[in-house]
Amino acid sequence: ARGRRSVGRPRPPRPPGRRRRRRRHRARGERCAMTGASGDAEQLTPDHGLVYWRWLAFSFFGIMVSFILYGIVMEYATSGGRKLHELSLIFVTSSLYTTTAYVGKTIRGERPTTVPTYKLFVVAMLSMGSTFFSVRSLRYVIFPVQVLAKSCKPIPVMIMGAFLGKKYPLKKYLNVCVIVVGIALFMLGGNAVKADDAEKGGTTMLLGCVMLFLSLSFDGATGAYEDKIMQRDHVGPFELMFNIQLGKAILAFLSLVIFNEVNYFLQMVQETGPVLLALGVTGAMGQVFIFVTIAKFGALMCSLIGLGRKIVTLIVSIIIYQHPVDTQQGIGLSMAVGAMVYNFADRGGKRAAKKPTVAARDVEEADGVELKGLLSAEGTSAEDESVGEPSDR
Repeated sequence: ARGRRSVGRPRPPRPPGRRRRRRRHRARGERCAMTGASGDAEQLTPDHGLVYWRWLAFSFFGIMVSFILYGIVMEYATSGGRKLHELSLIFVTSSLYTTTAYVGKTIRGERPTTVPTYKLFVVAMLSMGSTFFSVRSLRYVIFPVQVLAKSCKPIPVMIMGAFLGKKYPLKKYLNVCVIVVGIALFMLGGNAVKADDAEKGGTTMLLGCVMLFLSLSFDGATGAYEDKIMQRDHVGPFELMFNIQLGKAILAFLSLVIFNEVNYFLQMVQETGPVLLALGVTGAMGQVFIFVTIAKFGALMCSLIGLGRKIVTLIVSIIIYQHPVDTQQGIGLSMAVGAMVYNFADRGGKRAAKKPTVAARDVEEADGVELKGLLSAEGTSAEDESVGEPSDR
């Protein structure tokens, strides 16, 4: 009979192209199941009318307000002679992030991750190292310097990529050099350090720069390891956030016990409890708004809002905390911000050239950006994407 294979007759092999297409469709289906995306149907466009603009305003102001408030509180807690206890901050904020992630994964119905526990533990340690050195650096540099320095994240990423044999276009190296020169002009020009933060000037600032470099190196290692995990295992964004932040909270608690700082932690909670709570709540809400933005509009829109958030955070910090800015520092600030804008415009132009239609590519890329954004303790990972793709990809 037609359609019935004779017993003993071998089935003809499928063409290689068909097998590749089947694997591609299966992988896409797994990504959609993992992130909750189902293609362009979940991406809003201006054609949706008022719904599009309402969700865009909701996402925009959510990210802006959450992380600008986070920055204001963080600068208050680390200026005027005040200092944050890093382990206490990590324990409190990671506990709040863990709760937020648990609610998020429950609402979305994300399935349990297949990532082995030891891999999650490694990511938690790397992420904790990034957060620890980032907060510690604010003992030696003022907050605007930290915001600008985080734009140098491509430096350790490109260094590690070069060691692995990756090649980057010349303009990417020039872009990073312009950012570095701009930050150097800002740091060395005038006197942006106020009298009550005098200990953050001069040679002390160099120690802060070392701390920031270590933080960025840990951040780059975290991103590289996340990429490796996401290529092999299934994990939802809130599921991964839950596991990593839980791991950080456990590590912070163990560190408090091992270094005999539990009493100091209790003292810090009494003295700075509202500050720690405000940092945890604003950071957690920011992560949720990042996820909503990517789910509704794609990774490109999230990066654009993140770039605007950085610039506004700098302006707000300079105005509220009255950091003096002279001509040289203004030039350096303009150079750094201009290079950041050019980097974004170049990245966005490449995406538009590759696929002019809306967001199908963003849906496929969003899972990686979602995971990195939700892992960030300070809401910067989703926004601080590297300067570009290696030329050998």
